[in-house]
Amino acid sequence: MNLKQMLQHQLQNLPGEESHLEMFPLRGKTSEALKTVTDYKLSGVMALFYPHDQSHKLILIERQTYDGKHSGQMSFPGGKLEQHETSSLHAALRETHEEIGIDPQTIDVIGQLSQVYIPVSNFLVHPYLGFLENEPVYHLNEREVKSVISFDITALLHSENRITTNIALDKGTTLKNVPAFLIEEKIVWGATALMLNEIRVMLQRIQGLG
Repeated sequence: MNLKQMLQHQLQNLPGEESHLEMFPLRGKTSEALKTVTDYKLSGVMALFYPHDQSHKLILIERQTYDGKHSGQMSFPGGKLEQHETSSLHAALRETHEEIGIDPQTIDVIGQLSQVYIPVSNFLVHPYLGFLENEPVYHLNEREVKSVISFDITALLHSENRITTNIALDKGTTLKNVPAFLIEEKIVWGATALMLNEIRVMLQRIQGLG
């Protein structure tokens, strides 16, 4: 089987919230939060793979600095549902196109990771896995996206790329000892790190390491 087929198989038995807790042990579980939170906003993000040499790469974006909860953070392309949209998948595909210029028709969506609730912004995020046949050509929406990085997925399996760091927030607040990934010299933490860790566990299973 190729990577796409193997990940499709893994999607039938997701690592789920246990993999999330590895990257944020003090964080409440999404399933627990949803027992009391009913007024959340929906969003969709796209974890996009494409072949490179004998491996695959995964795409992340660096958000522009703005007056908001996720300013400057590393994330998957995606965003909130618009009023006319009926699913988070539509939002993920549309936002991926708007943010980095990838045509939705070129994306083979193979399934969905575990959802993640983000208390600070009240979003319930649905992450999707998608595959491209070739390396993409990016067209950045520079108002929203500062940069885009692609990295070999094997980086997720290297223990030195999982770190603990302090995260400076607005108004002089600092989060201490936050688990994160160090990817292409960028710190990836929060909800995106949770999603990346679920992918990491799936890759470990595929390679027989977990």
